[in-house]
Amino acid sequence: MHIAIIGCGVVGGAYARALKEQASLSLCDIVSEGRPGALAREMGLPLHDAPGSWLEGCDFAIAAVPGRESPVAAAAALPFLPQDCLYVDVSTGAPAAMRGAAADFAARGRDFVDTAILGAVDLTGGATPVLIAGEQAARAQQIFEIMGAPVQCLAEGKPGDAVALKLLRSVVVKNIECAAVECLTAAEALGVRARLLEMFADIDAKPFRDLLASLATTHIQHAERRKHEMEEAAAQLRELGFDAAVTGALEKRYKATLAHREKAPPGEAHASLDQALAWLSASAKS
Repeated sequence: MHIAIIGCGVVGGAYARALKEQASLSLCDIVSEGRPGALAREMGLPLHDAPGSWLEGCDFAIAAVPGRESPVAAAAALPFLPQDCLYVDVSTGAPAAMRGAAADFAARGRDFVDTAILGAVDLTGGATPVLIAGEQAARAQQIFEIMGAPVQCLAEGKPGDAVALKLLRSVVVKNIECAAVECLTAAEALGVRARLLEMFADIDAKPFRDLLASLATTHIQHAERRKHEMEEAAAQLRELGFDAAVTGALEKRYKATLAHREKAPPGEAHASLDQALAWLSASAKS
């Protein structure tokens, strides 16, 4: 099996290391700023600076480039890919760009799958879970299973569907990331970090998905109280000299919910997640 890895940053490097004993590899780094040839030297392989005829004979091409470079990398590789080569895009590109690239590949009789990485590659390497969408998802699955990664293939999923789900997931995860920075730096300033982390034990006790459903459902009833609580939390951060960028921004969400409550009383919308989301959707749209 011959695999081309296009993009030699953290993700491309993790996949190269995980696959080096299982396949012959070719490396290409379109964006090499800050890492000129480092992975290629480590692997003892030549480094290509652009897709070309060297792609002939590849069974798979894994594109691990920054999301904004995804369309450029796909367009550059397409003319050189053999007909039976599967292009596996693991970048976090825009869903529309993924769909456009997939259409271009289909027009040339080439296969394209959209693969969303669901975790921190710098922690779990090639074994990081993935979600795959596209007609050839099952074929792409074998690469990730070789690396020990848990794989989900989206039933009837099309390119763009996997990254769309990842970006929705990122709304939660990246907000938590920024909130963690804001919270833990303040806790460190107060000398209470260990004590604070112990206070999250109740969250550890239940599945995270249940917590999300509970927060969204109870938001309708408790928006006003929670808004005041977050105002106090933001004030404490500012007193400590922190900007409260994340915490302060929550006020807008609470205000929108409270304004919608005035215009459209929610009644029993808090009775279930389905009802809550139907009511909240009107206030959540810009």
